[in-house]
This record gives sequence, structure tokens and C-alpha cells, in this order.
Amino acid sequence: MPTRGLMRRPASTETGASPRTVSSRHFLRLVEDTGKVGFWSADLRTERLDASLGLYRILGLDPASEMTFGFGLDMIHPEDQPAHRDQIAVLRSGQPISREFRIIRPDRTQRWILHHAEVIFGADGLPSQGMGVVFDVTERHDAMNALMQRHDRLNALIAATASVFWVNKANGEPSEMPQWMALTGQTHAQMQGLGWLDAVHPDDRTRTQAAWMTAVEHTEPYNTDYRVLCADGIYRWFNARGAPVLNRDGSVREWVGVCLKMPGRSRYGAPMPRTDAAASPAAAVAAQPGTSSVDELPTAGQIRAARGLTGLSKDDLAAAAKVSVSTLNRLEDPASSVRPRPDTLLAVRRALEEAGVEFIFEPGKKPGIREA
Repeated sequence: MPTRGLMRRPASTETGASPRTVSSRHFLRLVEDTGKVGFWSADLRTERLDASLGLYRILGLDPASEMTFGFGLDMIHPEDQPAHRDQIAVLRSGQPISREFRIIRPDRTQRWILHHAEVIFGADGLPSQGMGVVFDVTERHDAMNALMQRHDRLNALIAATASVFWVNKANGEPSEMPQWMALTGQTHAQMQGLGWLDAVHPDDRTRTQAAWMTAVEHTEPYNTDYRVLCADGIYRWFNARGAPVLNRDGSVREWVGVCLKMPGRSRYGAPMPRTDAAASPAAAVAAQPGTSSVDELPTAGQIRAARGLTGLSKDDLAAAAKVSVSTLNRLEDPASSVRPRPDTLLAVRRALEEAGVEFIFEPGKKPGIREA
């Protein structure tokens, strides 16, 4: 590759020493040895070009081999050929280029390269010489791909576990909450400031606001449960969790969090009364006015079915719910004359929910269960 002296040390006026020339080839070798870079120059009217050792190294070629434009273009990845095979033609038209693309080396390994090239015009005003620099940017692409993979994994995990993913500003006000808007039907303007609390059940609002403001004030993780008025008009329980994202100086950049659906606590509202004579004592208690569906009491049939679905023995369920086996026997008997206590039924329900069962209470339908 043709080179010229880049620097000359002027002669010393004190010693009379002769000038010392530092070859540009020394600088070229220094640059190539400290980074993945290579250079080329060529007469654009021919196919042959002069390449530096660094360029041979990037392309995986024997430095003793002759380099041509055609051979370099043939190394471009087949998927990148349509967009980048025109580079020499562009240079011959007098235009500079800056391209990033993949190549496949003779050993069949793939590399990403960044190619910058300029044109030198002759005395006739036509493109005469070309020169370029090539960088191996494979590591940057690998790092970017690894980052994207982590991002995709995070998105997949959020999609599988969270109903809502949210981002708030450093001061705690909403920033990016499209899933919250879809869940609640609130507009972006309606949820600004503390407007998002309007979608939280009135009984949970004060507690939820206090928990959130405490987290923001003390820069601490946020974790609380509340009922959300969903766009379909039904209140549902969610566990909201969030944490601050900090800058290097310890200041808060933003808040990120999720709202997780709580199995077994899907609805809130007035339960439908049972009027049939076969209603169990548990159902009769559940039908009392003022009982919320989130606290709706399971029927004997639901308890039996839920225990069968989870595979829990009576001993296991009794231990988990902290009730006696005889109490459990009465709860599973629809003909029992002993009226169960609501807190006992709720304790059994919670134990079964923790075991992976969701209790279903839909208006106009018999109570049921399903896997959470």
C-alpha cells in the first residue's frame, strides 16, 4: 500500500542533528495492531487494489494473495449482496461510501464490517483514485444482539407473568402505561398525576396512594395489593410491584413495575343469591348482602372439587388452612346441619388458592373452579 511520510522532526538548532523521518507505515502498523482496522487504496480504472495487512487479517486472507475489487465484493453475505454490491460502482461515479454489512470469510466464519471510502479526482476532473478504511465491528453487533436477546426474554417474561407493565417518571407520575390504559379504559390525560388512582377501588385508594408516595419519597421498592376497575366494569385484584431505576449518582431516573393478576381474587361485586333448596350452608352465607365476591365463600362441591384438582389430602388441606379434619369433613358435606363460620370457609379457600385453584362465581351460573 503506497504511503508517504506523515511527520518530520525539524532539525535541532542547538545540536545541529539531522532531521528524523517517521514513516506513515509505522503509524499504520500501530493503528492496525491496536484495533481491528484495515486500509486499501486503488486505481479506480483497474480491478486490483493494494491492501494493508490489517485488511487481509479482517478478511481472513493470505497476505501473499492478490486482492481485487471483485473478490472483495464476492465475500459480502448473500443477504447483504443486493444492497451493498454496488460500492465500487458508486466510487467510480465519484461518490463516497459508508456501509455496514456482513462478509463470509474463506474459513466460512461470518464477520460484520464497517467500510468508509473516499474518491480522489484526477486532473481531468474524473474519479481517479480510491482509498478506504475497513473496521471489524463484529463484537459490537454481538453485544447488540445479546442485549436484544435479553430484552426479548424480559418482554416474554413480562407477557407471561404480568397483566400490566408500567414506567413512571422520577417524581412518580405516569410516563409509559399503555397496558394500564387498555386494562382500565383510562386515557393518557386521565391517568396523569394521581389520576390513575381513580381506577382503584375507593376502599383501597387511600392505602394505595400512601404506599406509592412512601416508596417515591424514600426511593424504596413498591409492593401493594388493590382492586382495579377494569374496562369491562368489573373490579379485579392486582398485586402492584415497582422499583426505582437509579443513575450513577444515586438519583432516580425512572420507576418501572408490573401489575400481577392475583389468582383466586378475580372479581369484586355483589354476589348473586342462591334461591334453590339445595344450597349449602356455605352458599347461604355467601349470598348474604354485603359479601364481596373476592371474599365469596366456597360451596361444599367447590371444596371437594378443588381438593381433587390439587391432589391435597384432607390432612394436608386441614393443616394448610389451620382447621381440623372434622371441620373439613363438615365443610365438604352439603347436607351438614352445622353452619360453618365464614372465616373458616375463607381460610380453606385461601389454602386451595395457594395450591393453584381459582374459584369462579359468575352471575347466573353455578359456582365452579379451575386451575389458576
